[in-house]
Amino acid sequence: MDVKTFEYVIFGFMLLLVLALYKKRKKVTIVIDEEKQKCESPIERKVYDLLFYNGYYPTTQVRVGIYRIDIALSSHKIALECDGKDFHTSLIDKARDRRKDAYLRSNGWVVIRFTGSRINKDLNGILNQINNVIIR
Repeated sequence: MDVKTFEYVIFGFMLLLVLALYKKRKKVTIVIDEEKQKCESPIERKVYDLLFYNGYYPTTQVRVGIYRIDIALSSHKIALECDGKDFHTSLIDKARDRRKDAYLRSNGWVVIRFTGSRINKDLNGILNQINNVIIR
């Protein structure tokens, strides 16, 4: 089952659950995931959901020194950076990203960067890449 189909199955299940509880007139409480709420962009939320629904426990906006990691798998010391066009395309942006990556690596982190276009087109490939890093 691909990631998109999985997302639809989960959404359908949640919708059925809410409808069943509504029919029984029980109070429905929606749990808000605080980590997901800290995501700063739609592409970060997509990667967060991908990880969460595949059994990982990602944390978001993790501070390491003067830098902040978009999404971290802290137990594996993996920093996932979601690079949208607006903040990661100029020469200055790229130099800043290289400094950040070097700092994180010097502190024991594995840094993986994903472009926004890849996040929007290849979630299965992203999940495979992350799993391969964890397996090593």
